[in-house]
Amino acid sequence: MHTDEAIQAWRLGSMIEGEGFNYRPDDGHGPVLLFLSMPIVWIKSINNYQELNEVILRSVTAVGGTLLIIMMLLFKRLISIQGIAISSALVALSPMHVYYSRYYIMETPMLLFLALFLFFSWKYFQQQKYYWMLGAGFACGVMHATKETFVISVASIVIAATIIFLIEELRKNYAARLKPKKLVLNFCFGLIVMFFTSAALFTVFFNNLEAIKDSYTSYSDYLSRAEGSGHEKPFLYYINLISWKEMELYSWSELATIILAVVGIFSSFFLQKKTTKEIIFLRVLSLYTIINLLIYSLIPYKTPWSILPFLQAAIILAGFGFFSLYQLGEKMKRIRTFYQSILIISFIGICINYNNQNKNSLRSPANSDRNPYVYNHTSPSLVSKLVKQTIFELKDIKDDLSINVFHPETGWPLPYYFRDIKNCGYYPEVQENLSSDVIIADAEYDEDISNMVG
Repeated sequence: MHTDEAIQAWRLGSMIEGEGFNYRPDDGHGPVLLFLSMPIVWIKSINNYQELNEVILRSVTAVGGTLLIIMMLLFKRLISIQGIAISSALVALSPMHVYYSRYYIMETPMLLFLALFLFFSWKYFQQQKYYWMLGAGFACGVMHATKETFVISVASIVIAATIIFLIEELRKNYAARLKPKKLVLNFCFGLIVMFFTSAALFTVFFNNLEAIKDSYTSYSDYLSRAEGSGHEKPFLYYINLISWKEMELYSWSELATIILAVVGIFSSFFLQKKTTKEIIFLRVLSLYTIINLLIYSLIPYKTPWSILPFLQAAIILAGFGFFSLYQLGEKMKRIRTFYQSILIISFIGICINYNNQNKNSLRSPANSDRNPYVYNHTSPSLVSKLVKQTIFELKDIKDDLSINVFHPETGWPLPYYFRDIKNCGYYPEVQENLSSDVIIADAEYDEDISNMVG
């Protein structure tokens, strides 16, 4: 289990055992992933933290990843049935999507509600019905209660929509206009729904009102962490990660998706076979994708899964890009069949390549030298040697085995693996007055431990 997964497992275990949800502004994230885990908890009749395991936890995000494939159907009118087929296949086979859909972290739920938010935004722009704005507010509230970084996606689309609106006004294309009074009224209702949804989730339906304040004041912590906090990466980190990454034994790339997305971006400005509002929203989506990538790239703090919102939008545009290329064949009367066949065969080749990358990912699920998506993952030897071979063997000898862990960050994921051991203590500093059968300490405490044990 990755450290982040282990922390979320512990939080879920606390909820199962009746301790409720306590929002941690420093690094806990919202409760949505935990709430989405409850159906499988009930189905499996899980009553305590000890009964959780990797399969149960990761099945939650795996189901979410599957739903994300189906949700591409929401954009059928926008990018066509051919585009939906391409986007669905790319979501299903994207090496990054597949890998992190197996992680028990917030990103997959975030992508689900981001897709809903984009869909509701599109429908509101198309029809200006209040219920689409309420839907967008609901999706936005759930995203806030999922992970704090949702603001980057929301800010990106607001900036993109504003820029495209101004461009269309300068071009005297007034199709981008909405009725201002209705827009303001609907927007206010949408904000109310967003705040209510977010507050209800953070407070577990208003049982801990302090969490509402914490959910907003936490951004001061995130602003300071954005400077890096040990996760500093160069500006081109995400571009290199997605476009081409040469690793030990394997090469990794989703460059084909990016190329198709670039085609989609250009097509949104030049293709004329869509309605005016469809074209304008595709331009907003195109600019949103670019701005989203730019913001994430400018932030020094970088983790590989953080860029998934950009990749999700790029996949939608990639579907539109393929549709645009396919439509070009309609003008090639003599070679239309040949041209379109080449396109389809090429895409099949892309799918085969992505599938091979996924197979390689399964061969190296925790090897950072061979898999670029592995990031600060728990060493398999920690589980096989320290936990299974050493600790559990000692527990067989002494049932009431006691362990003290001295680590500046609690020693995660050890609390997850030691969840069956009742006598465990976790301390950020060495406590000389404590005794236990086993001591596990970070290397920086070597001298203190030597003095303590003599």
